[in-house]
Amino acid sequence: MNIGIDFHDTLSYAPGFFMRLISGWQGKVYIVTGTPPSKKAEVERDLSDLGFGRDSYEEILCGFEYDKHKLGLNHFEEMAKHKLKILKQYDIGVLYDDNPYYVNLAKDNGITVFQTILAEEYLDEFAKKDPFFTCNLQKNQFDYLIKLTDKKMCKDCPEKT
Repeated sequence: MNIGIDFHDTLSYAPGFFMRLISGWQGKVYIVTGTPPSKKAEVERDLSDLGFGRDSYEEILCGFEYDKHKLGLNHFEEMAKHKLKILKQYDIGVLYDDNPYYVNLAKDNGITVFQTILAEEYLDEFAKKDPFFTCNLQKNQFDYLIKLTDKKMCKDCPEKT
């Protein structure tokens, strides 16, 4: 079974975990990133800096070219479609990724998905740097829990005494 691992905020967030995971993986290992092909060399360098030599993975599968200054949420919707196409093309059956857009589409298309859940401190640090940095999308997934009540969860449930 082939595995796809997102680089930014997944493999880079927990390199020790992924080093152990892929060292015994029986299928092919792909790095699946939204990074454009023009910046692939940067990903290769960063992987190497984390201890992932070229023998650690089959290939780096990139996103499409885009202008970071024009980034909006529709970018992530389009990138999710692009990544899904890549996952199917390379017969990737397991995906590790932090981005809610990507994991949502992949899981609904028969791919086993493990979403990397990032610590609040990490999310806060990147929110200051770039509001459209992928990991920031995760924050709203969990903030709703603060205001969640039994009544909101189950509108038709009988009242508890």
